[in-house]
Amino acid sequence: MAARFTVGGFAREWGHCHLLANYLARYVSANEGDPERHATLLSTFINELLEVIYRNHAPEGQIDLIFRKRGRHVVLQLTLPVTEQNRVFYRMAVQIVNQPDLKSWYRARLEEPAEGEDTMLGLLELAAVYTCTLTISEPPGQDRLSLFLELPEVDEMGEV
Repeated sequence: MAARFTVGGFAREWGHCHLLANYLARYVSANEGDPERHATLLSTFINELLEVIYRNHAPEGQIDLIFRKRGRHVVLQLTLPVTEQNRVFYRMAVQIVNQPDLKSWYRARLEEPAEGEDTMLGLLELAAVYTCTLTISEPPGQDRLSLFLELPEVDEMGEV
């Protein structure tokens, strides 16, 4: 499944972000064993990701969301237009997510966010709390980048 929307439309209709997240989550979760639970968690993940990109994107262009299944995991590919400042932000987020003791780092930052990190805490929560993996792809010479968020298997998450 894929969705595409413009940065301008996304920013203008920001108040409907939760509706977009819920719609996409329900559609992607339709064939899962427990579609209601899967959709609820997936909507949380999508909403956090949309909040981060709302604050960190170039002023114009298109945002693409592609959902893929890899085994029992959903991989969300988000491609968006970026400025150099946005690019640095996302590189830093991926670097933080892939540090050895992310959970300790995350707990410390919840109590005292560092300058510039408060806008990425939702994204980092997905990795620290829900064990999502986050990678980045930056095609050379383009003002766009792709984030890949691999979601945990919902059935293995236990009670959340």
